[in-house]
Amino acid sequence: MPRMVTIVMPAWNEAEIIEECVREWYAEVISKIPGSELIVVDDCSTDSTGKILSAIGQQIPAIKCVRPERNGGHGKALRTGFDQATQPFVFQTDSDRQHLPSDFWKVWELRDQADFVFGIRKQRADGAVRVVITRMMRTLNLVIWGVWVRDANCPFKLMRREALAKVLAQIPRDCFIPMVMVSILARKMGFRTKEVEVEHLPRTGGTQSLQGLVKWARVGTRCARQLLSIRMSYRGQVS
Repeated sequence: MPRMVTIVMPAWNEAEIIEECVREWYAEVISKIPGSELIVVDDCSTDSTGKILSAIGQQIPAIKCVRPERNGGHGKALRTGFDQATQPFVFQTDSDRQHLPSDFWKVWELRDQADFVFGIRKQRADGAVRVVITRMMRTLNLVIWGVWVRDANCPFKLMRREALAKVLAQIPRDCFIPMVMVSILARKMGFRTKEVEVEHLPRTGGTQSLQGLVKWARVGTRCARQLLSIRMSYRGQVS
C-alpha cells in the first residue's frame, strides 16, 4: 500500500519564519518518506514570503509553492492546497511554527487504524482569548451538531485523501472554517477517527492574522452562522 503524504501548509506574511518552518518540515518528514511533497499556499503575501518559497522550491523539488490570484483567507488557501495534493495521505498544518514536526510521527503511526487522525493541543500557547474561543467552539459543535470535538480547529490533521474528498464535498468552498467542519463531518459520516495529543508552542515570529477582541467577536459570530447554515443543509450522507 502506498505510504506517501502531501503536507498542505497555508502561509500569509510569514517571511520572518517561513524558511525555517518549511525546511524543518522537509527535513523531519518529507525527506524521510520518499515520493512525498510539501505544498505551501502563499495567500498573496505582501512581504517576501512568496520570493522565499520560490527560491526554496527551486532548490528542493518536493517543496511546491502555490499562489492564488487573490487573497482568500486561511480556509480558501487550504482548499487550494487540497486541490493540488497528489498522495494517498494528506496532512494539514500551519506555517506559524507552533507545532513540532517531530509530532507528525504520532499521527502517522495510526494511519492504518483511522481515516482521520486529529491532533489535539495539550494546551494552547497563544493567549486566553483563543482558549476561550476553543471552548466556545466545543459547545457550539455539541449544540448544533450533537458532536463533542475536543479541538476541532487544531491545525495538525492526517487524512486519507479519498475520505477527505468525500467530506469536503459536503462543505461549501467558501467556508470560513473548513477544518472545523472536517472534524465534525468525519465523525457524522461514519469515518474511522482517532485523536492524538501534540505540543503547541508560542508564536516566535511572523504575522498573527487575527488580533483584537472586536475582530474575534466578528469571527466567532461568523463561525456560529456557518456551523448552523451547513447543519441545516446537511442531509446525513455516510461513508
